[in-house]
Amino acid sequence: MVKWADICLPKDRGGLGIPASRRMNVALMLRWVWQILQGDGGLWLQLIKAKYLQGRPLLACSLATGSQFWKSIQAIKNDIRLGLQISVGNWVGTQFRLDPWLDGEPLRLRFPMLFAICGDPAALVSTIAREDRWHVAFRRPLGPAEVHEWEVLQQLVPLPVLTGRDFVSWGLSPLGEFSVSSTYFALCRVPVLPWLSPLWKAPLPLKIKIFVWQLLRDCLPSGTEVLKRHGPGNDICPLCHVPETGTHILFSCVAAQALW
Repeated sequence: MVKWADICLPKDRGGLGIPASRRMNVALMLRWVWQILQGDGGLWLQLIKAKYLQGRPLLACSLATGSQFWKSIQAIKNDIRLGLQISVGNWVGTQFRLDPWLDGEPLRLRFPMLFAICGDPAALVSTIAREDRWHVAFRRPLGPAEVHEWEVLQQLVPLPVLTGRDFVSWGLSPLGEFSVSSTYFALCRVPVLPWLSPLWKAPLPLKIKIFVWQLLRDCLPSGTEVLKRHGPGNDICPLCHVPETGTHILFSCVAAQALW
């Protein structure tokens, strides 16, 4: 009585830890994205750069036609931003609004009102930083709140200093190296639930742990849950004449109270 998507979540996030094949496939494909961003590859990377990128950074390339491999890369490449961190360099491959190049956070999250009216969301830092100031095009004149954000941005965001090529690292790994496991957990997009940890560490049989896990999710085959799925009977406890939930069966019912 639990959705398959919830069952495939990690145990510390409310699931049973069964691997989700689609999510794992995306995590494995993102390793190719990582290698392209790092420029770490042989002949295959030279072909990608010559045929598709043509001097543009991968995350700013919008070309959607090509081989099946390239289409797959384009479909999932933005998920790399879940753990991507960019260090300063020549700024040629860094997007001003979307990439996490300032303290590991994209500017679109720090200044949401300002970049909601940005003219070119995919503009590179190297094209915006000119003549010792930022040149950002907006679709309309700025309002008072947006003017305030713009002033704060100019004070907080330093102008780039050319020091070499951009360097990418993986913020979800202590060593800064990409890992499929950390990417898989990041793709879950569900916060960790600390109160579930004692359940899975308890010295109990696995079937009892899964039973308690169903109880915590209120997904035991009680009267209310069976009725939701158009099953037989009604949702009334025959002893107490109140709605029969999992909590009622185990704790509130007169039979359960006598048992305890």
